[in-house]
Amino acid sequence: MKLRSLGYLLGIVLVAVTLVGCATNDYDIDVDALLQQLEMEAGIDYAAPEPAPAASAPATVVTPMAVTVATPMDVTTVPGAPASPAPAVSSPAPAPAPTPPGEITIQPDCLVQISVAEDPALNGSYPVNEIGAVKLGYVGPVILYNKSESQAAEKIRDILTSRHFRNATVQVRIIRASYDKVRVGGEVMSPGLIKIGAGDAISLNDALLRVGGLKPTAKGAKIKIVRNGLLKATALAEEGEVYPFADAAGTPAVPDVSLFNNDVAYVFIPMGDSDVPVAGGGHRSIVVLGEVQQPGVYAFKASEACTMMHLMFRVAGQMTPYANKKSVLVIRKNLKGWDEQIKVNVARLMEDGDPASDIPLMDGDRVVIPKRRVTLF
Repeated sequence: MKLRSLGYLLGIVLVAVTLVGCATNDYDIDVDALLQQLEMEAGIDYAAPEPAPAASAPATVVTPMAVTVATPMDVTTVPGAPASPAPAVSSPAPAPAPTPPGEITIQPDCLVQISVAEDPALNGSYPVNEIGAVKLGYVGPVILYNKSESQAAEKIRDILTSRHFRNATVQVRIIRASYDKVRVGGEVMSPGLIKIGAGDAISLNDALLRVGGLKPTAKGAKIKIVRNGLLKATALAEEGEVYPFADAAGTPAVPDVSLFNNDVAYVFIPMGDSDVPVAGGGHRSIVVLGEVQQPGVYAFKASEACTMMHLMFRVAGQMTPYANKKSVLVIRKNLKGWDEQIKVNVARLMEDGDPASDIPLMDGDRVVIPKRRVTLF
């Protein structure tokens, strides 16, 4: 009987070692995204586990995985005996304090230095990946996205003490911060993203200088600033701050405002009394390529309508016999600087002449007229 029990225990040990080995081999799997999903969906809290309810004579049950479970026994109340204390009820963990404005936080591409006094093996510099996580040695992935140095140290301390550390003295320092970004577009010489220091701000004047200033044709222009516009797909349609490029006396001047991380600034020429930026408003230059006899840049003045239909009025007679008028492409850069394609059936547009089907063109758009397939029989 003893030999059978001993064999049973040895079998359990072998299974446990096999499971640990499997877990170790699978550690190289990209678990960062999975861990982030678990944190978001399950609301993982790394606080210390709640204490078990008080009991008069807890019985200890040992399972094959060596987990101790406390099971309270039935207790009969004896008159005159002191009442058993009520089980401790843990209050919900307080919400983390918000990060003070302007404080540098941990972002992707940061480099952080982490030190743990109780285990120097964890000390070192850790790069932050694209989801804001670090791989903290044998502890595994820890997501520190958007946390300050003190908040990151508190999270790592909670993780260590919830596992096998009695105490954890953790220090986190950002030794290389990621860059913040703003975007300046519209009637400027070189629209695009501008990198600024983490937690910094840049004056509108300096931002305009870094994109080459306003275009010479941007007379009477205004600027619209959408705070956190880089985080919104409809930035130009959002409410924003609109400023003229003139002081109270009407003298040309750059507004005395600052741009912060993720802000979008768009210079536009208002149409009439409206302060809403119109796609393609102001002087526009459209590049036409493909099956056209005179490819090149076609310019539109600020007072001219700039749409696909109006462009076709200029180039339709120049298309070659091989032009595919049903699949004309408009290639446009989005707010992230990536090319986006819009397919237009120019043949139907010019046949119907429906203004609702017309497409406004923006400055810098590329219109490509592809070649159609020709069959001889």
